[in-house]
Amino acid sequence: MLLDVNNEPTNTVYYYAAAAYGCLINSDGIDFSSLLEDLSKKLFDRKINTEFFSLGLNFLFLLDKIYIDDRGGLHVNKKTENS
Repeated sequence: MLLDVNNEPTNTVYYYAAAAYGCLINSDGIDFSSLLEDLSKKLFDRKINTEFFSLGLNFLFLLDKIYIDDRGGLHVNKKTENS
């Protein structure tokens, strides 16, 4: 996929996916709204585009990097090397 030349590199699905993955690695289950708020305050210092953020999480889910538990918490998928 190509980046839009009229868009900031930090306002892309890939960037949001990477930021969310980095935050999820250091947490033990966080819900969508809490993750959005945390990243919005700590990393970006501005309101995050919710659509791109959702697409970033969908991207990670499709790559099997994250999963959602029964309570709605987002987690990093930690598979063993042999599986």
